[in-house]
Amino acid sequence: MINTFIQNLIDINISINILEICAALAVGFILGLIVFVVYKFSTNEFEFDTGFGLVLIVISAIVAALICAIGTNIARAFSVAGILSLIRYRSTVLKPRDLVFIFFSMGTGFIAGIGFYTAAFAMTIAVSIIIVVYSLISIRKNKPQKKTLRIAVPENINYDGLFDDVLKKYTNSYSLSGVKIISGGTVTELTYNIMVKNMTDSKNFLDELRVLN
Repeated sequence: MINTFIQNLIDINISINILEICAALAVGFILGLIVFVVYKFSTNEFEFDTGFGLVLIVISAIVAALICAIGTNIARAFSVAGILSLIRYRSTVLKPRDLVFIFFSMGTGFIAGIGFYTAAFAMTIAVSIIIVVYSLISIRKNKPQKKTLRIAVPENINYDGLFDDVLKKYTNSYSLSGVKIISGGTVTELTYNIMVKNMTDSKNFLDELRVLN
């Protein structure tokens, strides 16, 4: 029985080409770096997350090595699928663009893993160009700033329409996206999505809101 087990391990090691896995891992790492650079370029400094950037690099390399190791072995593929089905993710991707970058990184790793290195680089460059061009086009001067505004209102104040005049004065558009009770029910927190006309008027904007509150 032990001899059979050892022989199976030897057969598995023979069937897996270590050099191919190393090559796929290296290519996946390089492609992940390209995805990371594109992510960093297209993300402003306030939204940029170094931890998420590291994830983009690692995902591409891991997927490439994993796909290369699986190869055409159906048993290994089902084993990996079973393991992944047990994983429960504790955090959620809140921004659609982050989800796009995750699939971008996984896609580059997948193509590299099956050995199509030229196609992997071509796809990475093409998608990167699309993202960069879109980012450059979307950067406009004097573009209204999208912001999230949270206002804490005491429970004894009727907030219905209270801030509408000030919001109309300093924003191009706004919408009440959430109402939450905090501080043991003594304070109501209002969450607005706003498009600010001019960021230089932010202090006056907040001062007028403070007076109403």
